[in-house]
Parts: sequence; C-alpha cells; structure tokens
Amino acid sequence: MKRSVLGNRSQQGFTFWSIVFYVLVLGSAMVLALRVAPSYLEYRTVRDIMERAVSEFDPNTQSSREIKTRIRKLLKTSQIYVIKAEDVKIFRDRNDVVFDATYEVRFPLVGILDGVMHFDDLVFRKAVD
Repeated sequence: MKRSVLGNRSQQGFTFWSIVFYVLVLGSAMVLALRVAPSYLEYRTVRDIMERAVSEFDPNTQSSREIKTRIRKLLKTSQIYVIKAEDVKIFRDRNDVVFDATYEVRFPLVGILDGVMHFDDLVFRKAVD
C-alpha cells in the first residue's frame, strides 16, 4: 500500500461560497462604477466648459448675459443637461468676477438606495483689470 506524498493534508482552493462571495463583491463594485461613472464624466465636461468660458470672458467688454449665452451654447453642444446656464451664478467680489456653477446629481443605486454626488469645486474667478 502506497502512501500519498502529501500525507493527510486536505485539498485547498475556492469553495462554492467563496466564489459566490467574490462574484457578489465584484458585481456590486461593477454596478457602483457603472452608476457613478456617467455623472463623473459629465462633471468633468462641465468643469472644462466653465474653464473655457471663464478664460474667454473679457469683463471689460462682455456682460453677464453674453457669458451665460456662451455657456448655454457650450452646454448644449456637449449635450450636458444636469446643469443649465441659468443655474450658473455670476457676480462681482472686490476686483474679481466670480462664476459659481456648483450642483449635485442624484442617481439610483439599488432598489430604494440613491447616490448623491455634490460638485462644489466649480467656482472660478476672473480678475477685472
């Protein structure tokens, strides 16, 4: 009678429940990523639009109505509907013109759970000469 080289050691590897656990964790991460990614990509586009509009704005020759029209056109061209040009606040603060485009997005996650992303770093300043 031959003895096994491994002796009495049991086999090691994935069990059914460990595979189920890893599939659930990976699936949950994928669902979360697929729900969050579109909102984040829209945020990046809005930030690029605002940076472009602020860099093109000349406070000595253009009014706030003209810059809002420019923002509206850029948002429409980029097919961004989470924020409107009317939601962008433009005001003077000392020797600067401030553009405030903060907004938040709500999206369904799973069942009755919703996710909220608040984008509050969309405040830009343009110095007035």
